[in-house]
Amino acid sequence: MREEILAPLQGVLRWMLSLRDEQGRIMCPSHGVEHTGKSAGALVLALELAKHAPHEQVAELNAVALQQGLRLVGNLVCEENSVCHTFRPGRHDPFNCSNSVIDGGAAADALGQLVRELGPSLEPQVCESMRAACVLHAKSYLRYAVLDKGIPAQRAWGLTGLASATALLGDDDSETRELFQQAAFAAFDQLKCVRRDDGSYPYHPRKWGAAHPGAQDVSAYYQSRVTAFLLRALDDLGLDAAADPWRELWQKSVEFQSALTGPDGIKCGLLEAKPWYFGAVYEVSSHPFDGYTLARGFQLTGEEQLARDGVACFRAWARHLDDEGAPRSHLAAVSSRRSYQCPVFWAGHAAWLARAAGELEAAFAVAEAGPPGGGAPRVQFFEDAALVRLEDDCVVAWVRGRRPAYNHAHGSPHGGGLLRVVRKSDGLDLCPRRPFAGLQEGEWSGKSGVLAPARGWRAGAHELRFSLWLARVHWRAGRFGAALLAPANSFRRALWDFAQPLVSSSLGLDPELELVDGGVRLRVQLAHRGGQVAGDAWVEREFRVDGKGLVVSETLLSEGRVRSLEYAWPAAAEKIEDGSAQLCYRLS
Repeated sequence: MREEILAPLQGVLRWMLSLRDEQGRIMCPSHGVEHTGKSAGALVLALELAKHAPHEQVAELNAVALQQGLRLVGNLVCEENSVCHTFRPGRHDPFNCSNSVIDGGAAADALGQLVRELGPSLEPQVCESMRAACVLHAKSYLRYAVLDKGIPAQRAWGLTGLASATALLGDDDSETRELFQQAAFAAFDQLKCVRRDDGSYPYHPRKWGAAHPGAQDVSAYYQSRVTAFLLRALDDLGLDAAADPWRELWQKSVEFQSALTGPDGIKCGLLEAKPWYFGAVYEVSSHPFDGYTLARGFQLTGEEQLARDGVACFRAWARHLDDEGAPRSHLAAVSSRRSYQCPVFWAGHAAWLARAAGELEAAFAVAEAGPPGGGAPRVQFFEDAALVRLEDDCVVAWVRGRRPAYNHAHGSPHGGGLLRVVRKSDGLDLCPRRPFAGLQEGEWSGKSGVLAPARGWRAGAHELRFSLWLARVHWRAGRFGAALLAPANSFRRALWDFAQPLVSSSLGLDPELELVDGGVRLRVQLAHRGGQVAGDAWVEREFRVDGKGLVVSETLLSEGRVRSLEYAWPAAAEKIEDGSAQLCYRLS
């Protein structure tokens, strides 16, 4: 196994283990708790790294896995007035920032793997305690949770634990095994039904309880979780993922994941149902699930683009580790704002890259052979997500059409045109984005009407209460300044900004979209933050790839009643036409 794969994973595990207290608990510096679900990730990391370690290091890594396995068993508790056994802290400590199905899915998944791989070498009573904990949690909780949780990624995470427990059951447990299999197959069917025809998943479907329409949007952050967990569950249930009917559970979603991934390994992060989670317009904290999905997809299909995407994704994730091995969601040079989750969460998720180390090794061989020779410009249209991906030998670009209603916290913050364009040769972002910004590159903007406090209140009143929780999290982590500023920042971003008279071509909800030769044409009405159209200003926008880059054509159809209407030229634009109502340029 190449060092480029192992070294980052080893660094992450070392950093996690440096946080252990005298009881072996991995204590989060930010939240002051043992994130049990992420300790399960450390267990899996140790098991996977032991498979590629020198003989003298194997015992130490197995000891780490055993230690964390015993921690998991110790954290299994029967819920009050219930027969359900769940792993604490789960939902019981708000500073755990998780819930019982996420932690339980991860813990049962890890315990099942530990028993299967190290069971013969463990003391019988220790092995049985881990097996019993895994099966008890699955029997009393997971087999129900995988069918009633509202968020697809959470149902699928629970499936990993349920499948891992199923793999521990022999012929003498046939009745329990059948119960688990029935629940798993029903969960497969439900997830297949909620997945859209283009392979995308809603973050939280309205019919499953989403409170805001923006929550049903696609989430670049969560998309790969569902697919990765389904692939893992199929493996543990002994089902052939490459064969029908199981192949249809994941194939379109893997293709959609590939389409989200840029040549620099970074996804198109503005396609996001949950934008409040992140401090920048991109993140790599979800890359462990992306990498697993893409590498397994390559193994199952032989599609070489998946290999190249998986390697680019892994390398982008590794570039974001700090000197101690702690993961970062984005670089401080891009944004100084913190993402909501903590490095311990992201470190625990690295186990999924470790699980795909063998597939990544094969993918590296393909990636290092170089991309295929030049071909015709390519246009991919994902209708349900209203996403168009454009690619030629110079650039990759993403264009968004319609999207659900949104506010500061829920729903994609940018649409009606260009989301991202990346130069292949060096990964340069040719049109940087600032969600909700007034004047930004590659957009029309102006003013319509006056300050509208009622519009701001409708958009963000619910976020003010949540800002008090954010303040508590900052205070507990010792970030006292950030704690004091959290309510004011939420008021400004969620209410005040949405009350402003600003209108922009990036803020509307329902542009008309038409595919054209080599690209896409949009007819967009300018709108306020939140999507309320105003001023009757319309623009026509065309984005095409021609083998030499992205050609952008903008036509002002009607200025309407919008004041101070102007267009911000991208700094990287090579101007072709510069008129008052019509302009054209190239990004390459």
